[in-house]
Amino acid sequence: MQARQQGIPLLGICGGYQMLGETIVDEVESGLGTQPGLGLLNTVTQFARHKTTTQVDATMASALPDWLAGASALRVRGYEIHMGETTLNGSCRPLMLLEKDGELVADGAMTDDGLVFGTYLHGLFDSDDFTRALVNGLRRRKGLDALDTALHYAQYKSQQFDILAAAMRQHIDIEKIYHIMQQHQEPSC
Repeated sequence: MQARQQGIPLLGICGGYQMLGETIVDEVESGLGTQPGLGLLNTVTQFARHKTTTQVDATMASALPDWLAGASALRVRGYEIHMGETTLNGSCRPLMLLEKDGELVADGAMTDDGLVFGTYLHGLFDSDDFTRALVNGLRRRKGLDALDTALHYAQYKSQQFDILAAAMRQHIDIEKIYHIMQQHQEPSC
């Protein structure tokens, strides 16, 4: 709440997005019924029995705030995994449009000043362009120059897995593990 009062941008993804809203109605899992959210987005989330699990392509809204303008109309890819439907009320506007079954569907919410926003889209930061636009927008807000170097998250992640694999090869006796596995293998029918 202090961050909001200080004009610091807040982003919620999935459950974080739901909590940013006015109300969460959960008559499915917890039995708690209607609970207040943080009230930072004018939204209501209604939990459902059906879990949404899907990979999606999306386009960021074209009318993003000045500080985040570098992300306007960017294409991003991610996935949804949630059990709620969130309804936007009043002053909130969608953060992005998802492509679902050949149709464009609004997702997420953003306040009029663009400082509080949320989405169901996981993997948003896997998009190098979005991440760079967000980081540079935050840097500009702090009076810092934008970074001109490209971020390559997928490449970085692959390099980290290679480092982990090399460390495992160096420090694990894989032949010993195979031997132990064979000793404890149940006979097949």
